Amino acid sequence: MDGCKSFTIASHHGFYDYSLPPQAPFHVRISLKGVSAQEEIERLAARAPFVLLSQVHGARVISADRALLYPEKDQADGLLIAPGDATCGLRYGDCAPVVILSLGEAPWILALHSGFKGTLKNICASGMALGRERFGSAAPQDLYAWVGPCISGTCYSRRREDPSTAEALKVFVAQAVRVAGDYALIDLKRQIAEQLREQRVPDEHIFLESQCTCCQTELFYSHRRSTRESDPRMLLTIQTERPQKSECT
Repeated sequence: MDGCKSFTIASHHGFYDYSLPPQAPFHVRISLKGVSAQEEIERLAARAPFVLLSQVHGARVISADRALLYPEKDQADGLLIAPGDATCGLRYGDCAPVVILSLGEAPWILALHSGFKGTLKNICASGMALGRERFGSAAPQDLYAWVGPCISGTCYSRRREDPSTAEALKVFVAQAVRVAGDYALIDLKRQIAEQLREQRVPDEHIFLESQCTCCQTELFYSHRRSTRESDPRMLLTIQTERPQKSECT
């Protein structure tokens, strides 16, 4: 997709571990179909402090070190995480899990829940603004981003008469929208990729997951395709790993 790179998730015992640069002091993992997100949350929270958000499809991003600890939850859709912070989690079903990594002098990582509304409100810009406020501006060569599995532009349709859809038709890039009669097809990955470029993330450091949650239901949870309210959403977790002493000097 344009100059971005792609990656393809395959299940390994129900989880996928992101391939971050080796110097990144973080571990990012997403649970796949068949894994109970709630059981994974309880397992992680029993081992160490854990942050889980009450996601509201907005653009609010908060710092993990100032967030409520599970079972309490802040209302937000993104977390800014630094080495030594609590393990963090966000849940997904067709919305895009966006991870933005900065490998500057003080490394940090953003975990964002970017569905249609979050993308329309540009949660990527909100998260990057918080990162700059806390840690200063990052050089483009130090920035990396991953847009995980979400619904594709082929499957995601919205009625054109909806005010939010009408707004998206005005502000989204042309490649991210396609009108089909009374409906508009929305390509979240293309729009998020453009928002990442606006934040100076180089194309060669933007990685887009190649599959559609609505099509690949044997691998991913899809809110649109689910027939049971009890189906577990996918859980993205970020654990911090302190750099080795040699990397700190």
